[in-house]
Amino acid sequence: MAGVVRGHRDVARSLSSTFELIVCDDGSTDGTWAELQRSCMDVAELRLLRNPSRQGIPPTMKRLYAEARGEWIYFAPADGQVPAAALEPMWAIRDGAALVVGRRVPRRDPASRVVMAQLYSGLLRRIFRLPVHDIDSVKLYRAEELRSAPPRSASNFFEAEILITLCSRRRTVLEIDIPHRPRIAGMAEGVTPVGALLAMRDVAAFTIRWLLRPDR
Repeated sequence: MAGVVRGHRDVARSLSSTFELIVCDDGSTDGTWAELQRSCMDVAELRLLRNPSRQGIPPTMKRLYAEARGEWIYFAPADGQVPAAALEPMWAIRDGAALVVGRRVPRRDPASRVVMAQLYSGLLRRIFRLPVHDIDSVKLYRAEELRSAPPRSASNFFEAEILITLCSRRRTVLEIDIPHRPRIAGMAEGVTPVGALLAMRDVAAFTIRWLLRPDR
């Protein structure tokens, strides 16, 4: 965790004179919070949030987005699979864009997880004609555009909902290849069976609303 924080600090310092680095501890019961507090000693830009109990990915990400300040908001997981340097090529092409998506190439996850992600992304791309292949990857949002598209979804579909909304408004959405590392520690906690069912429910509800739009 400390290495991920320092890595993003170093990259951010090379790209901008002012920034903040926000980390949210999602109700951990190990030494994560203490390690983050120690990181504050040598990362002046670090601001910490802590959920009193485990909330899961969607509520935690929404909280991070709501707390973030500044013109651009970049999100990356703390597991280190996406190196901090991935921000550099995304930052370089941001001008004129509402959103830049980093496409993990090649994706260093188990084959079953990659196939599931490809099926999910392929379905959404086909239905909504999206210009993005890696829908649930890291993203660099223009803050005003992100806040103009608040999602209804409570599941992991919420970020795809934001993407679809921005594309439907003909905002510029770009995608660029970024590196991806194999997981070296911990367990992947991206989508549980319950989470997958909730996402399917939200996809279905959103698609029905989309098809029934009066402007279609």
